[in-house]
Amino acid sequence: MALEPHIVSSFVLRFSSVGEEEQPEDRRWRIRITYVQDQEEIVVGTMQEAFDYIEQALRKG
Repeated sequence: MALEPHIVSSFVLRFSSVGEEEQPEDRRWRIRITYVQDQEEIVVGTMQEAFDYIEQALRKG
């Protein structure tokens, strides 16, 4: 029985706070995502946008 090849996709997420909100729940983030295999990089503002991008990148692969 032959083993199926494994597909590996890697992403690096870097979070930087935006603004100077005192309360952690009010803090906004700039999220830089690097898709390692394509060396593609984007910046988003929400976790939902980050997950949407990752899902889209995985479907391309």
